[in-house]
Amino acid sequence: MKILIVGVNGTLGSAVRNELASDHEVISASRSEGDVNVDITSVESIKAMYQKVGKMDAVICAAGNAYFGPLNELTP
Repeated sequence: MKILIVGVNGTLGSAVRNELASDHEVISASRSEGDVNVDITSVESIKAMYQKVGKMDAVICAAGNAYFGPLNELTP
């Protein structure tokens, strides 16, 4: 299978990659390193990632970007 892992350089993402890499084609995506760069806070960056990677069998997202604060200060 061809599997895209977003957030591959983090603790969870690297563990997932290590488990899958021996049996599958793993495409790594992260903010600054990997087969493809992506900013998960940007719709345009996400679209560009999918265009660059092309067809795949599975996507795993081990990335996150969160703001912790009062509910009325959160953005979509």
